[in-house]
Amino acid sequence: MRDKDLEMQLRLLTLQIESWKKLHDLITYGLDRAKPIVSAEQERLFTEVRANLLQETEHSFRGLGLLGELSGRAMNVLQRCVSIRGVRELTNEDVRRLESEWNGVFTKLGVLQGQLKSRRKLLAGQTVFAYHLQQVFRRKSVTS
Repeated sequence: MRDKDLEMQLRLLTLQIESWKKLHDLITYGLDRAKPIVSAEQERLFTEVRANLLQETEHSFRGLGLLGELSGRAMNVLQRCVSIRGVRELTNEDVRRLESEWNGVFTKLGVLQGQLKSRRKLLAGQTVFAYHLQQVFRRKSVTS
C-alpha cells in the first residue's frame, strides 16, 4: 500500500536535504582558505541555493511538522552565510556556530527521512484492508 501524504513528505524532505548538502559544499569551499578565490559562478550558485532554501524552508518544515523545531536554526544558518566570501570572513566562533546549527538541521532532517522510509516500508507490506483496520483500532484506543 502507498500513502500519498507520506510520499509527498518524502519528496519535500529529499529536496530539502539535497539543498542543505549543496549549501554545505559551498560553505566548506568558502571556509577552505587554501582554495582559490571565489568565482562569480560559485557566488551565483551559492545565492541560488540560499534563495531556494529561504523560499522553501518554511513551506517544507510546515508540511513535515518541523516548523517550530527547525525554523530558527535554519534561519540562523542562512543569515550567517550571505555569500561564499562572507563565509570566508567569519570568525572561528561564528564558524563553529554555523557548523553546529547546520548540523542540527541536517541531522534532524536525516532522522525524519529514516523514520518516513521505515513507515513507507511498513506500509508496503500491508494490504489496504489491514491498514484501515489498524486505523479503526487506533482511533478506538485514542478515544478510550
